[in-house]
Amino acid sequence: MSTDARDGYPIALAVDEGSQEIRTPLGAATVGTRARQGGISPSSRTDAVGRERRCRWCRHPLSRYNSEPYCSACSRHVPTAPSSPPRVAPEVWKREDVREALYARDFGRVCHLVRIGSSLRQSDMAELTGLSQAFLSMLESGVRRLTNIDKIVELLDGLEVPVELTGPMLRLQRPLDGCGKVSGNL
Repeated sequence: MSTDARDGYPIALAVDEGSQEIRTPLGAATVGTRARQGGISPSSRTDAVGRERRCRWCRHPLSRYNSEPYCSACSRHVPTAPSSPPRVAPEVWKREDVREALYARDFGRVCHLVRIGSSLRQSDMAELTGLSQAFLSMLESGVRRLTNIDKIVELLDGLEVPVELTGPMLRLQRPLDGCGKVSGNL
């Protein structure tokens, strides 16, 4: 037993067989620690070159117990797999309630039925149509109405409503290519 020079408290030092000695920051006392058998070694904090491993997103040092390339905070926000772009299910357009809402020009109900029928979020619908998520929310709840013909055409084209349900007048006019055919790009 010895005493700590700063506080005068006794310190017990123990060193067993197979343990390593680690010096304390003051350098006065040594403490024994058993060498790890199996598990993650302290050296796993470094990569193959010997550099300290850091989170790919925020660049903070990674824990030696973390085998992932991201820290725990950043891993919550990193997508697990590349997601496919949102798509409207083609069978939605065969439903009678969707057809009735299109005929009545109730675009809020159309958006709601298409979104629910295709298992999409409002943010997915916003990505498809080019309208804001807030506007789509107000449209679905009936607070706002869609009366601008350009926005109606943009909505119907973004949802890829079949021409037989909308008519050719409510579709975006695509430019003609050199052969006189409608090109696929806008």
